[in-house]
Amino acid sequence: MGVVDKIFDNFEMLYDGYTDMPKARAVRKEMCSYFEKEGVNMVEAEHYVTSLVSEYEKQGFLYGFRYACALFLDGTLLI
Repeated sequence: MGVVDKIFDNFEMLYDGYTDMPKARAVRKEMCSYFEKEGVNMVEAEHYVTSLVSEYEKQGFLYGFRYACALFLDGTLLI
């Protein structure tokens, strides 16, 4: 398992007080309602949806982290 995978697969254990934010809960509820309305089996679809979202989260984290490091290294981002 790579370092980034360790962060994403175990983040709830690395961060005290981890919980879904209100907007995330609202979007999940909306998605579940849509799936129910369309007759999509959420249990079957959830694996695919969460896998896709996880990959996008990892991608966003990596690109964002690289960008933040570049800003820091070129002096644009000063602490």
